[in-house]
Amino acid sequence: MNSKGQSALEYLMTYGWALVVIVIVVAALVAFGVFNPASSCTPQSSDGKLLVKDSVITGGSIQLKLQNNSGAAMTGVDTNTTPSLTEGSNPTTLSRGGDGTFTYTGTITAGQSYVIDVSYVTNGLTHPTNITCTAGTV
Repeated sequence: MNSKGQSALEYLMTYGWALVVIVIVVAALVAFGVFNPASSCTPQSSDGKLLVKDSVITGGSIQLKLQNNSGAAMTGVDTNTTPSLTEGSNPTTLSRGGDGTFTYTGTITAGQSYVIDVSYVTNGLTHPTNITCTAGTV
């Protein structure tokens, strides 16, 4: 009878320690931010004419540094966001190889994706593209 109790106790202790180790590992992963993805902005066009050089997403704004990589000046640069954010005084032209900072303000929610529709004119043709920004931990 005594050996059955000892076996049961050893069984429970083994699984108890295993659960403690699992809880510690999950807590460490949460503390290091493994489950909180970083914010990112990526252009949806694969032609490489409009590059996202840098982006900063906070709880109140999205800032993008966009570079003209088309080989010609971009004029009539216009942007709209979905969901709607307030547009700052963004540049309307980008010289060949030049860049500009675009700012959008509003309530930015973690995990939410924001689509920035961009249109610009080069060589007399209008080019539409969009940039998807996903807010990580803000």
